[in-house]
Amino acid sequence: MTKVSVTEVSSAVLTNDPERLTDAIEQRQILDVHDREYLLVPREAILDLADAIAEEELLEEMVTYRKNVTGIDNTIFISPKGNTRHAPRIKIAVDPPDSVDPRSETASIAIADGAVAAGEIAPQLLDQARRFITLNRDVLLDYWDYKIDTDELRQRLKSIDR
Repeated sequence: MTKVSVTEVSSAVLTNDPERLTDAIEQRQILDVHDREYLLVPREAILDLADAIAEEELLEEMVTYRKNVTGIDNTIFISPKGNTRHAPRIKIAVDPPDSVDPRSETASIAIADGAVAAGEIAPQLLDQARRFITLNRDVLLDYWDYKIDTDELRQRLKSIDR
């Protein structure tokens, strides 16, 4: 998420010193025009907030599987697209490795190419995740695109241990 600072100003300050607005824009600041109850916000800050809200909403749709289903040492989380803007991916519990809470420390792995999309993951675990994705790419994408339900997802998933 992009870091932006918040500067509180009055509308009188902006009117009397228009360069203040230009400087704030160049510095990617959020301006809180407190006497007008108005925020001037860089686009990326709004998009970052929208992404965070979409990810939070997906928690309710996310399914959780452990090693007995996937063959991966750590718990994985699979979700449909929801309102997210990012490409299809799975999440893997990092700390604790057996967590069933997707709000724990996780890493995200892109379904398209197995690249790490977010977080940090040990090389051995990343290798397991990539093998799982390769083995299950079609079913993961069907679930992402709301083409199948969780029952069919579970039935079609293949473990890397088989």
